[in-house]
Amino acid sequence: MNWIKILTEIDSGGQSRVIANILETNPNEISSVLECMQNNNATVAWRAAWVLDNFARINPDKIMPVFDLLINILISTPHPGVRRHITRILGDVDPAMIEDGRVVDCCIRWLSDLKSPVAVKANAMTVLGNLSTIYPELSVELIPIIETGMQNGTPGFRSRGKKILQLLNKEVSEP
Repeated sequence: MNWIKILTEIDSGGQSRVIANILETNPNEISSVLECMQNNNATVAWRAAWVLDNFARINPDKIMPVFDLLINILISTPHPGVRRHITRILGDVDPAMIEDGRVVDCCIRWLSDLKSPVAVKANAMTVLGNLSTIYPELSVELIPIIETGMQNGTPGFRSRGKKILQLLNKEVSEP
């Protein structure tokens, strides 16, 4: 399949979901989509991540064989769209699967960066909030970062922040 051509022609979420269904019947194509997520062309990379995100929503178990590669792509990608979709995928997995401290570091950095897109920040909050259930000491570090971000944050940031703060404050108050 010519994935570059397919990805450059996507113009709607519906098309992205249809293409994600192609991966369901051709799981050997997942590696090609992962390659496209590492493409220098930001549009190709984020659309590949979009397709994989849609695939992961309906087939979360089928993403596990490529989980380590997905994390490596997340850590190394310069593309915010790829970050948004991979952090969304990570927000839905068992936090015990995320044993890489680099993910925590990246998520904290993006959450603190004023230039990070809101969707990346919101998804990073979810990933970190989920990880705080395993690593409660993370809550103490995250609470002030989220509270600071909520002061001038967008409605989407404040909404997600409120939800994650409830979880984090519960973690901190329980012995």
